[in-house]
Amino acid sequence: MNRRNFLRHLSFSPLAVTNVTASISLFSMVRQAYADTNKTLVVIFQRGGCDGINTIIPYGDDEYYNLRPDISIAAPGNGSKSTIDIDGFFGFHPSLSAFQDLYQQGNMAIFPATHYPNGNRSHFSSQDFIESGVTKKTLSDGWLNRYLTLSNNNSFFRAVSFGGLSHSLRGSGKVSTINNLENIEKFPNTNENFRNQLSKVIHQPIDKVMHNRSLLHKEGSVMLDNLEILPSLNYSSYTPENGVTYPDSSYGQQLRQIAYLIKSDLQPEVISLNHNGWDHHAKQGGTEGIQATKLSDFSQGISALCNDLGTSKLNDVVILTMTEFGRTAKQNASGGTDHGNASCWFAIGGSVSGGIFGNWPGLQKENLYLGRYLQQTIDYRDILTEILLVHLNSSKINTILPNHNYQSIGFL
Repeated sequence: MNRRNFLRHLSFSPLAVTNVTASISLFSMVRQAYADTNKTLVVIFQRGGCDGINTIIPYGDDEYYNLRPDISIAAPGNGSKSTIDIDGFFGFHPSLSAFQDLYQQGNMAIFPATHYPNGNRSHFSSQDFIESGVTKKTLSDGWLNRYLTLSNNNSFFRAVSFGGLSHSLRGSGKVSTINNLENIEKFPNTNENFRNQLSKVIHQPIDKVMHNRSLLHKEGSVMLDNLEILPSLNYSSYTPENGVTYPDSSYGQQLRQIAYLIKSDLQPEVISLNHNGWDHHAKQGGTEGIQATKLSDFSQGISALCNDLGTSKLNDVVILTMTEFGRTAKQNASGGTDHGNASCWFAIGGSVSGGIFGNWPGLQKENLYLGRYLQQTIDYRDILTEILLVHLNSSKINTILPNHNYQSIGFL
């Protein structure tokens, strides 16, 4: 098989491996990975800018109802579609009912006003800043990849990015990208003869002049290792525990696959995935509508993952949800909201100290950022730092998150 045909097959592969430094003995590294750590961080990015004000409802702030006459959620006690009370001031959107048990069990931290100083309202810039771990000037590598490269661990299959390589995992550390585990068993490159043909192409002598050949050798070697082991895990026979049913969405099915990988001997240390479609400029809805549907899928997927993992596994897992920015405090003329500033983030796991963290800045105009947007009271980098320090036991914080003065939050 020539290189052109190989690359054509690779472009349609359900699994590719990017940014790897060397080919490593597969099974020895699997054993090493399992011995080195049993902690996993799952990062879910709500891309598009989730409206945090209609996610965790500040029903105790009277200005909320003045700013959102058409899309606000009624205070608790006003029927089945009203806010689910949390603490007498905040409540869950009714579509987040799946979160109620997690919160009551003490496994959920809520950060209702999270962002970074002088926020940028561009989707692309703000996503890149957050995934770079900075507040301006996007870095070429991401905070999670810097963590991987700076920690003393060369084990196999440490990081997985579902649905393409997220910016947070870009860099020199090795990362597997997966679209769907179900397809791997069906894909022809799981056939031994086909893998042997690929190996001949991948392991051609490296020519310093031919950069593509060097890149192919570097990345293809580890891809072959992945194709050797992942089909043998037999995901197609997996049955979630505790009677769990995942949402039928691609997001829900990726979470199902994540549960499977966490339970396997591979147990990745870092996993990223996306939950897309949060840019609701028009017809956002209140108790029903676009956002309500998204929130239901979002929360039911996370709840299913937690229940599938069970108490013992969840003790070693932290699920972090993030979004690039929130929305305007006031609804617009199209029944939606526009790009804003602070939004709501969540951290979920058995080691998480549940509660609501950070001061509520208020929705009165004088309290809004630039008179329109929710003011940030928690710097997102403090959330990342606490996870790096406590959950992932990292000591390289100043390099992973440069130019940041950490302020403890206390959710871990």
